[in-house]
Amino acid sequence: MNMPVASSPSDYTSIAPDYANGFGFYTDVAAVADMLQIPEFTDLTNPTEAQVGSIIKRVEGMVDDKAKRSYRPIIHEQEFHNFEFARHPMHSYYGGYVGFIQLPQMKVRKIISLRVWQGNKYEEIASAQASLEMLDNFRDLHSITFELPNSGTSFVAEASTDGSPLTDEFEVAFGKKTAVAELAHLVNEEFPSSTSQFTKGTAAKSLAVGNLTVSDYFYAQKDSENSANILISSLLPSDDGSDCVLKASIQQSATTVNASANLTVADSSKLKVGMTLSGHSHIPANTTISSITDATTVVMSATASGASAATTTFTSTNGIPTVCGMVPFTDKNDMRRLGDYWTIGSEGRIFFLREYPYHTQNSVVVTYIAGSSRVPAAIHEAATKLVCAEILRHDDQTILIAETGGNISIKEKYDILRKEAFETLSGKSDIVYFLD
Repeated sequence: MNMPVASSPSDYTSIAPDYANGFGFYTDVAAVADMLQIPEFTDLTNPTEAQVGSIIKRVEGMVDDKAKRSYRPIIHEQEFHNFEFARHPMHSYYGGYVGFIQLPQMKVRKIISLRVWQGNKYEEIASAQASLEMLDNFRDLHSITFELPNSGTSFVAEASTDGSPLTDEFEVAFGKKTAVAELAHLVNEEFPSSTSQFTKGTAAKSLAVGNLTVSDYFYAQKDSENSANILISSLLPSDDGSDCVLKASIQQSATTVNASANLTVADSSKLKVGMTLSGHSHIPANTTISSITDATTVVMSATASGASAATTTFTSTNGIPTVCGMVPFTDKNDMRRLGDYWTIGSEGRIFFLREYPYHTQNSVVVTYIAGSSRVPAAIHEAATKLVCAEILRHDDQTILIAETGGNISIKEKYDILRKEAFETLSGKSDIVYFLD
């Protein structure tokens, strides 16, 4: 597996990082080994290929901090901005906007969420977004499913009720707000910083199906106006994301009667018409609830193939009574020159035309992905030198990097590499000028 190089010799194009195998956005193990003039790193070397990958990951953060910008995609979460009119709305058509906000980051790749204050609430005007609100019986949730378009890959986040969730679970034992925070951490596959003191979590959340991970397709955030509500944005382009599906499931013991459509359940008040049934061996696939008879009886869309009692999963795409309320993925995005808003991503500017916020402080909340899509050769070289310096600093006269009387010392190599790297990064820092 080789890191592809851009057609232009002055640029270095990265692929999706695979730090465990020594591939990052800015450099890779092969480049590090070449610069150190040593054999390739493997699982048997010291440091190993995976350990070099960890160093690469740390160094990329150092490069971003020093350069004051990122050459890799980074999500900037829930930035608050003030809005001021630049021209009267009646003159907006001619000018293309009534006002704009300047993001602190340039090279904006995607606006994940753009919420504007409308006097009594924030209204989403970007991305395809769904929401899920925890209701009184939210602890009955069994799982939340995030499904890609066209019945594609499904990421199933299971609920935990023991106070100690696994990395692919979200905890519902403590309360609605904690459950929302846990679910957001899981969707974003990040360390549960706001809940770890309760759940004793020690590792980042992770939810994957094969080589696909949920955070590559969805982003979640707590609703600032209702902390029992979670907002889930699709990272797919606008209307593509509206074809994603959000599902919620609960489980109850259910009893079937052979050749009958009647089903005896534990509590029909937590069920609704249209829910899909699964997990019961005598209930055919794709069976749904067609009607509810009384507190313990529902009617199925198909007849049972046998008589037995078993735990059955009931799944809904539009909420579960008393458990959770849901709004399906809806395309809210109208980003075009004569639409609700438009952007100049390279400058980090968002221009509002039709759906503009109130003229007040903190009236815009934006979450976005920023970062250059191409890594300059200078950044690649600086990152490689910093990784080499870190390896030299930790090297203890191993067979990988020998020190002989005919060469400069390891300390001198370390000092030279860091000095040259930081000199390069100092020349790559962005300077932004604001002109009235």
